[in-house]
Amino acid sequence: MSLMINALQEDAISLYIHIPFCVEKCLYCDFVSYKISDTEKQNSVETYVQALKNEISMYESLLRSASIKTIFIGGGTPSSIEGQYILGIINHIKQYNALSNLMEFTIEVNPGTLNDEKINAYLSAGVNRISMGVQSAQDTLLKSIGRIHTFNEFLTTYKGIREKGFENISLDLMFGLPNQSIEDVEYTLKVITELAPEHISTYALKLEEGTNMYRAYERGEITLPDEETERAMYHLIEKVLKEKGYEQYEISNFAKPQKESKHNLVYWENKSYLGLGIASHSKIGPLRFNNFSNFPHYIEALNQNLKPVEEEIPIERDEDLFETIMLGLRLNKGISIEAINTKYEIDFVEKYHTEIEKLKIQKLITHHIETDRIALTALGRDLSNQVFLEFMKD
Repeated sequence: MSLMINALQEDAISLYIHIPFCVEKCLYCDFVSYKISDTEKQNSVETYVQALKNEISMYESLLRSASIKTIFIGGGTPSSIEGQYILGIINHIKQYNALSNLMEFTIEVNPGTLNDEKINAYLSAGVNRISMGVQSAQDTLLKSIGRIHTFNEFLTTYKGIREKGFENISLDLMFGLPNQSIEDVEYTLKVITELAPEHISTYALKLEEGTNMYRAYERGEITLPDEETERAMYHLIEKVLKEKGYEQYEISNFAKPQKESKHNLVYWENKSYLGLGIASHSKIGPLRFNNFSNFPHYIEALNQNLKPVEEEIPIERDEDLFETIMLGLRLNKGISIEAINTKYEIDFVEKYHTEIEKLKIQKLITHHIETDRIALTALGRDLSNQVFLEFMKD
């Protein structure tokens, strides 16, 4: 490993912490996660959490010097492990950083995996935002994608979180599910918006090679909505959520006023973040690096007092510029031409004049002269990958 990672310094960062355990792996999931039995659970979790603390300690210099703005604990299912472990991880970070500048602290949970001990531990740790995967309001659809909860179990969990005082809840919904109709999506939107969560993320089902659902599709055991139907579902989501007071601020994300995900904005604005835990990814300044995704390799590296980094990649300026454009255009506000010109010392409009004019003629982007920003149109959001490819030039 080069000395670059050891010398990392950054004024402001966000932290992503990966908890790889889950009660049952969903049929569509291709994240690094492990289903563990009760007999294995205690030892595996304790081993992992201790290794994670060791990794945190290896970034002492960075953690002491940086202002940590957001924390996101994801998985897996972080709520599948006891709350004391989450609290212990955060207390370990606090040895190096008081988290006095923390604006947002999110933890992912799944229905049916929470209890008072866990919720109280989250509150003690400083969690102020809950992200929960509900996916659908219909049990038949939940079962078809391998979710272990029923919609009623979700409702019980949601109400319990509210009663504990959480005022910022994000819910994940999915569309394009096996045998899902537009009416199914409409029903889920109706029921979910009546609960008035502060934030809603909506994702189209993607069949990832190697998942159980991919294999079932290959065998002809499931039927998915066609592309036209899936697009109609997305447009319905945009329409209904706008009517219910949610602002679409990113291709897949909708929020009540001032309730955008501050952590995810770090990714979309191409800012620095440190990933901790197995398979986590980091971007600090001009360097990208990722941890081992193999559990024994991750543990073994830390047992040898080595950072569990599998790969590190210096980011070239042109590559970073493209990522700033691509990620920024996912946001409804688009990209600031002035900010890009300043950061990369270029004339953006001159450099991409041909591409900009072509995309404007195709009605895929718009140039807001008053704010000097370029943003996707509604059609551009539908064809976003086509737009991104136009900016992929040497």
